[in-house]
Amino acid sequence: MTYTLTTHPTRYTSYQDYLDDEQLSSERNYRLLSTGELIEVASEDDLNLRIGIALLMRLVQWQGGLLKDSVRNGNKEIQVPPTGDQCVNRKPDVMVLHPDHLIIAKQAILLGMVPPLFVAEVVSPGNENSDSYQRDYVWKRQQYEGWGIAEYWIIDPHRDQVTALYLVEGTYQAEIYKGSQQIDSKVFSALSLTAEQLLRGQMMS
Repeated sequence: MTYTLTTHPTRYTSYQDYLDDEQLSSERNYRLLSTGELIEVASEDDLNLRIGIALLMRLVQWQGGLLKDSVRNGNKEIQVPPTGDQCVNRKPDVMVLHPDHLIIAKQAILLGMVPPLFVAEVVSPGNENSDSYQRDYVWKRQQYEGWGIAEYWIIDPHRDQVTALYLVEGTYQAEIYKGSQQIDSKVFSALSLTAEQLLRGQMMS
């Protein structure tokens, strides 16, 4: 995912001011820095989009559709404390909302609300010093862990692995899945998909 500075003239004084700005395009993807500056995020590549949709469909089908109203695919914003790149908002590639969010989180999921049940991010190419790697493996990990999100998947097609992070006594514990290994979801048992299926973006029935 590529970040580029926009020419938007406004420097926001709060996260709520940003949320309330009706002049921003609903078709574009923005990040707000702790300085109040706005960054526009470039579109995902095709593989990343396919992976996100494949996971979304599997979650929608889980337990006969119990999650169908709660799953979001890169279109719901979450407020986070700034770290690393200083962004104060994220839009996870896949997220499962808590039922309370359907009532209280009309604009975004704000700090202080109950955390989402699950988030997943698809990593763009880059070595371990790149912003794309640091963003998903380090900065978002810190933010989601601090939020208390029970499960965070880092889906990395360029390293052929899925890192599943499970919250244990406030700290993420990692398990890495590759190839035909079945990914073990602690939140959604019997989700039933392998690392290979997910990394290829296969639409599983």
